[in-house]
Amino acid sequence: MLALACTAVYPEVATPTRPVAAGQALSPPAPDDLFFIRMKGATIPEMTRDGRKWDSVGGAAPDPFVKLIAGDKELLRTPIQPDTLTPTWPDAPRANYRVPKGVTVRVELWDSNPINNHPICVKVIRAFAAEARAGAIDIECESGAKMSVVTEPAHARIGLGMRYEFRTQSIYLTRVTLESPAARIGLRTGDQIVRIQGKEVKTMEDAEARSLINAHSPAGLALSVKKADGSVVDLSVKDGPVYPTLEDDIPLE
Repeated sequence: MLALACTAVYPEVATPTRPVAAGQALSPPAPDDLFFIRMKGATIPEMTRDGRKWDSVGGAAPDPFVKLIAGDKELLRTPIQPDTLTPTWPDAPRANYRVPKGVTVRVELWDSNPINNHPICVKVIRAFAAEARAGAIDIECESGAKMSVVTEPAHARIGLGMRYEFRTQSIYLTRVTLESPAARIGLRTGDQIVRIQGKEVKTMEDAEARSLINAHSPAGLALSVKKADGSVVDLSVKDGPVYPTLEDDIPLE
């Protein structure tokens, strides 16, 4: 008879974040290669350039969506908004995206089709960072279509920027946001927290550990952390700007 192993599932806990207060100075500021990007909308001519209706099935208007590609990496893709000449994609992602310096960005507007998607506009932006700092990029296409992309320095939340899980008498970091106070002091995914505010984690209940982390993070949280090489380091971290990307699963708005 085969014995089936049972893998323990531990709950993951996210340290809380809060909005940036009005007028609050952020230190450090947003990284130069990280931008908040969302599609504001587009306007599309009633007919294709050769005088055809956009959609031969259903309504005459196109079913548009947008892709934003940096180099060879697709950063953003909106949902398809059916049968419209003025899409706004209200359900599209609104997030921070990393665009490395010198990388060419392509904004592509497509008409979704059951057989083959058809391009409406493809626009290459070579100096993305310079244009992005203006707050928006307005694009005019040879097809007559127009697009508007909101582009701003990365948006922030205030917090520690880490997630952890309780195992048997121990706490392990499961995710650390790259642009966060936790990462800036050297915390990494896989680190084991052995003491919080000088108290041994193995002597605590889960609720006490969580309470200590949340209560002390605004002023300064003292942690003793066991690294992958077995060394134990003492660190202090406090709430500061967190600049999450979409993968960090920290809502910005």
